[in-house]
Amino acid sequence: MKRSLLLLGALLLPTLALAQIASPSSPTSTRGATTVTPPAAQPVPAQPPRPVQPSPPSPVQAPRPLMNPPPAAGPIRSTGPAQIAPPPTSTAPAKVYDRDGRIIPGVRPAGQNRVFDSRTGRYHDSVPQGTDSKIKP
Repeated sequence: MKRSLLLLGALLLPTLALAQIASPSSPTSTRGATTVTPPAAQPVPAQPPRPVQPSPPSPVQAPRPLMNPPPAAGPIRSTGPAQIAPPPTSTAPAKVYDRDGRIIPGVRPAGQNRVFDSRTGRYHDSVPQGTDSKIKP
């Protein structure tokens, strides 16, 4: 059994090596060649040529002057550096309601549809309710 496998391997090994090395003579030898034939010319019916009549020259118009010229722009006035906008005034924190509609003290909005309960240290999912939010049931 070993001898037949060894003999089979010795015969197949050179064949496999040659199959890896051999390449076609040209890249298109393994593909079919397609040629594009130009479309056949349509026969033109014989018609007598018409004489071309020159069109009358169109009158050239000069640009019309504007009735009211735009006002002359003056220099841009400088008032110094840009003014720093004052920070927004602090508003009351948004209220958070529980499932029964009661305001929960110590709970702050923590992000989109999230609130933080500072008493328990837990985050809860919430649903927007006007400008405030309500904890999801």
